[in-house]
Amino acid sequence: MKCNCTDNCIKTKDEILENIETRYLPCPECTTKTLKKAIPLQRQVKLDKIDKNYNLCPKCNKRHIDYVMAHILKILIDNNQQNASSSIRKVGTPLITPAIYLERLPYLSDESLVIIIGDIDEKTAQIIKDEVPEVKAVIKGDVNQTIGQLTEKDDMHNYQLMAGCDIRCDIQQTPTGLLTLYKQQSTIHIEYPKPKSPKIEDLDYILDKYENPTVIDAMCGVGTLGIYALTKNAKKVVFNDINQNAIDNLKTNLQLNDINENSYEIYNENILDLIEMLDETYDIVILDAFPNVDTTEYEEKLKKIAKELILI
Repeated sequence: MKCNCTDNCIKTKDEILENIETRYLPCPECTTKTLKKAIPLQRQVKLDKIDKNYNLCPKCNKRHIDYVMAHILKILIDNNQQNASSSIRKVGTPLITPAIYLERLPYLSDESLVIIIGDIDEKTAQIIKDEVPEVKAVIKGDVNQTIGQLTEKDDMHNYQLMAGCDIRCDIQQTPTGLLTLYKQQSTIHIEYPKPKSPKIEDLDYILDKYENPTVIDAMCGVGTLGIYALTKNAKKVVFNDINQNAIDNLKTNLQLNDINENSYEIYNENILDLIEMLDETYDIVILDAFPNVDTTEYEEKLKKIAKELILI
C-alpha cells in the first residue's frame, strides 16, 4: 500500500483503537450548534467568517463535521466550484478515518476526513487540503457510479486522488472482535462500517456448519470476509482479487490483524484463471461481487472446486 505522507499513516492496531469510543465525541466546551443540511450556507452563516478556527473548540481542538463541511464549501464557492446558494449537502461524501459506526455525527480532529467531491480541480483540492486541518485527502469522483466487472485492462473506477494522502481505516465489529481494515480510498470501493455487517452475518452462518473449513475468498477486495473467516474457525483461506490495488490493501490488513502467514494464499487473477490454478477441493467459496455483475459463469465453475458457494 502506497503512502505519500511524510510520516507513515499506517498505524498498529493498538494505535488505531486507542480511545476509539470517545474519539469523535464532543468535550463539554464544544459547541452543540449544527447547520441545516439542505438550506444554503450563506443563509445560515456569513461566509467571510469561516476559516480553520470557525467553531473550533479551544479545549479539544475538534469541530463538528457540519463546520468542516461548511469550510470546504466556502472554498468551493470562492473558487467557482459551487454556486453561492449551495448547501453543505452539495459538498461531497465525507469519510472519517479511522471509521467506526457512530450513532451521531462526529466532531473531527486534524487529518480525520477523506472527502470525495464529484467535480473539483486540482488547485481547489489543494487549497482545501492546505486550509482545512481536518481534511486528510481530497478525491474527485462520483460515488453513485456503479463499479462494473473488472478485466486486466480496466481501471478500478472513476476516483482520482487530487490532494493529500487517501489511506484511511475502517473498523468493523464482528462476532470475534474488531477488524481494522486499511484502504487506499481512491482505488477501492466504499464499504462503511455497520454495527452488524450483513455480509459477515451470512458468512458466519455458513462457517458454523464446519469445524475448520478451507475457504476461497474469490473477490476478496481488502480482505474483510476472508480475514474474518480466519479469526473464527477457517483452517485456510485463498484470497483472490483481479485488482492489484485490492491485493496491496489486503496484505497490509493481514499483517495488521495478526493473521498467521501460513494460513492463507494470495492470488491476483481472473476467477476463471484462478480455478485452473487450484488443485484441491475447498469447503466454502465466497463470491462477493459488485452490484449488477453477472456471476453466473463464475458460480458454475466455482461449484466444481467447492462444497458450498455463498453469494454475498
